[in-house]
Amino acid sequence: MVDIKILRLLIIDDSPDDADVTIATLRKAGYMLKSQRVQDMASLQTALAQGQWDLILSEYNIAHFGAQFALDLIKGSDLDTPFIVHTKKISDADLVQIMRNGARDVVLKAQSARLAPAIQRELRAHRDREIFRKQQYILKETEDKHRAIIEGSREAVCYAHEGMHIDANAAYLELFGYESTEELEGIPVLNLIKKDDHQRFKEFMRKKAKNSAADLNSEFEAVKKDDASIFIDINILDINHKGEDCTQIIFTDITKRKAVEKKLQYLNQRDPLTGLYNRHFFLQKLGAAVEKAKAGSNQSTLLFLDLSQLKKINENAGHAAGDRLLLLLAKLFREKLGDQAVISRFSGDEFAVLLPDQGEKQAKKTAAGLETTLKDTTFTESGHVFKCSCILGKVLVDENAENARQVLSQAYKSCAVSKPVEALDAKMAVAPTGSSPQTRTGIKEAAETSIDAEWQHKIQQALQSDGLELAFQPIINLHGDPADYFEVLVRMSDGAGGLIPAGEFMATANATGQILDIDKWVISHAIPALAELHQEAHAATFFINISKQSMADSSVPKLIHQAIKKAGIDGYHLIFEADEPDLTSDPVASGNFIRTIHDYGCQFCMDNFGQGFGDHHFLRHQAIEYVKITGSLIHNLTNDKVNQAVLQGLTKVANALGKKIIAKFVEDAESLSLLWDLEISYVQGNYFQQAEAEMSFESDDETSETTLSSEESAPTWANN
Repeated sequence: MVDIKILRLLIIDDSPDDADVTIATLRKAGYMLKSQRVQDMASLQTALAQGQWDLILSEYNIAHFGAQFALDLIKGSDLDTPFIVHTKKISDADLVQIMRNGARDVVLKAQSARLAPAIQRELRAHRDREIFRKQQYILKETEDKHRAIIEGSREAVCYAHEGMHIDANAAYLELFGYESTEELEGIPVLNLIKKDDHQRFKEFMRKKAKNSAADLNSEFEAVKKDDASIFIDINILDINHKGEDCTQIIFTDITKRKAVEKKLQYLNQRDPLTGLYNRHFFLQKLGAAVEKAKAGSNQSTLLFLDLSQLKKINENAGHAAGDRLLLLLAKLFREKLGDQAVISRFSGDEFAVLLPDQGEKQAKKTAAGLETTLKDTTFTESGHVFKCSCILGKVLVDENAENARQVLSQAYKSCAVSKPVEALDAKMAVAPTGSSPQTRTGIKEAAETSIDAEWQHKIQQALQSDGLELAFQPIINLHGDPADYFEVLVRMSDGAGGLIPAGEFMATANATGQILDIDKWVISHAIPALAELHQEAHAATFFINISKQSMADSSVPKLIHQAIKKAGIDGYHLIFEADEPDLTSDPVASGNFIRTIHDYGCQFCMDNFGQGFGDHHFLRHQAIEYVKITGSLIHNLTNDKVNQAVLQGLTKVANALGKKIIAKFVEDAESLSLLWDLEISYVQGNYFQQAEAEMSFESDDETSETTLSSEESAPTWANN
């Protein structure tokens, strides 16, 4: 029996006696009844309006009324109450008609034993229908929520059946440039994938269907309605959509990320001025060539060129002229050596060329032709004519090669044979010729004991004779910001054509107070250099280091203000930076300096953020736009869980304070991946580009030799 406490029963019958018999029969069957009898339409309407009924029993034949009228009234009231005809007699035709109209059963009063089981069945069926309707409602509600989420999602989502579009959300239509889902219906999803990726896409979908695509690359190049290309990452799921088994495909637009990756790859491989390969990438290629030769494959040849005229041109005509010479030579090397040659700017005035699969005879001919071309090429600047002569060394990379370092050493020696003797003496002399080991040891000890005095003298000479040079290292935005950011660094000439990094002399400069003069020199040269870039339509931004001494000296802000006014630039493109310990050790002086340079429109960056982890009072209360994470946290980041945890904490603090975060000293791809996950916006380090004396920018003039975009090797992002 149905588990029900009280059966609310409405009886439609003009015979009270028959109604009483029905009630007695049901009570005998175990039902507790709450019943009412009606016999005309008016009383039925009243009963339906005033109560909720579990079941309706109706006599078929009632004068001027009957079961058919009652059933029509109940159906018109949109009620799902079980309706059973309980009658003395009924014809077969009427029975068929009433059942078709919606009666759940017909039970003759002479067969009252059938009544209780019929009622029990219909009550269960009614309960099942109620449960079904509730589940339908829940399902619809869930589907509506799912639809709202999908429609409001930034992710592009489509639904496909047997590879054909059947539905898509607004983000998907926007991504691919379609107006409505009707446009997509009947179009294969494959049509939106670039033809070169068709086979790989089919393989991915096939293996994904078998849950075996975990190790497959899910990134593809796609095609929009207007044939423009975009890069996407996809994820698929088999679902039921609108009652139909289909595949849900989520498309994530990774075009910006791919552009950043491409830019980072370019910066990691190329010299920013010439577009030639840099030292880091060239050494990889050379190492691969050595291994290939040792394995008995074809020989290669290494050419090493020392540009003997560059220092003279820089001194007499300026660094801009030297840059133009480098670009001229880069173009000449490409034209002369061809696409197979791996050409690099190995250092400031040195080039290295790998000639793959060229043996000694062929390489000798190539080198001779290059030497002849260089001798015949001249460079005119400011009325002066310079020869493009280079000192060239040549080394065969064969099975006898040990490694890349050994091959390079041979190339250096090969170049040294061709260099003037006096130049070699100037670089190689350490102790007087013929001195005894004891004498040379004494010289070394004397040098060590007077190192500070020597550095002080060298710094003073550099300041007086313009022996300092600016170097620039790019700061890269990982999220596609097209603006160009550079940190301005300082180098000292070693007197023999080389440059000494700041790390070797800054400790002495700090100790002697010469750091103040170095800061002023950098400010006086960096701001005009920035103005020149802006005049050439390169809206770069410079990060300029400032010392504790300079922040406490009132003449420095005045110098900055005068330089900005004279250069006619917007101070917004100047960001001064100082170490966190220097800022917090004298908060009054540093706070005054920060407020003053903000009055000039400049911005400020806290360097080495994290050295004072746990105390952010200064950062919280000063107008500091950027923070650079201390390099000690980035070193060995991938293997140091403590550094990762500290870095995550610092990132949360900086983000909470609204600061833009820069990670410096990034040296490998693994660290970059972790920094990306931490949502750090800016990165800097030798993984992207070492500090160089030159910067390069794209130009609208395709014939200009001073831009990367005019070179064949320039990447597509250089034109964005």
